[in-house]
Amino acid sequence: MNVKAQGLLNAARWIEEHHGRDMLGEIVRACSPAVRDRYVSAIAINWHPMEELCEFVEVAERCIGSPPGKLAERIGAAGARANMKGVLLRIAFYVTNPEFMMKRIAGLWSQFNDQGSMLLLVIGEDMVRLEVTGVPRPNATFCSILTGWCHEVAIALGVPDPVARHVECRTRHAKRCIWEVRGSFLERMGKADRPKL
Repeated sequence: MNVKAQGLLNAARWIEEHHGRDMLGEIVRACSPAVRDRYVSAIAINWHPMEELCEFVEVAERCIGSPPGKLAERIGAAGARANMKGVLLRIAFYVTNPEFMMKRIAGLWSQFNDQGSMLLLVIGEDMVRLEVTGVPRPNATFCSILTGWCHEVAIALGVPDPVARHVECRTRHAKRCIWEVRGSFLERMGKADRPKL
C-alpha cells in the first residue's frame, strides 16, 4: 500500500518542533537509504510505500526512547491536525449531524492511501466505531498512527476528552482492524437532534 508523503513530512515537522533539529537529523541518519532519500526529495502529494512512513516512525521511537506505538499516536494526531485544516473542519461547526461528519471524514481515506477504505460502523451518543479494510499487509505502527488520527479528529469535532482505542487489530491475529473512539459525540447537540441508529 502507498500513502501520501505528507504523512512522512508531517511526522518530521512534528519531531523537529518537539524534539529539535538535532534529533530529527539523528533519526533521518538512522533510517534506510530509501527513507532518507524520500525525506530529502518528496513533496507532500507524492505516493510512497507505507512501510517507509512506518520505518521512520519506528526509528524515531527508538531514538527518542518512546514505548512502541506512543510516539506513533502523537504523530498520527499531528497529521490529523495538518490534514483537517480544510473545508471539512470549517463546516463542522455548522453541521449538527456527527454521523454525516464522520462519514465524510472516513471518506477522506482515499486521498491519503491508495488501497483500502475506512468505514463508519457505528455512531452513538458516546462512541464511534471505525473499521479499516482492504489493507494488504497490516502494520502495527501504521495502526498506532491511525489511533492518534482518530483521537484528533474527535477533538476537532468538538468531543471533549475523547479516548481512542484500537480494539481489534490484524497484527494481533484479529480478523479485522477496528477503532473505538469514546466521548460525548452528541454533547453539543440537543437530544432532539440525535441521529437514528
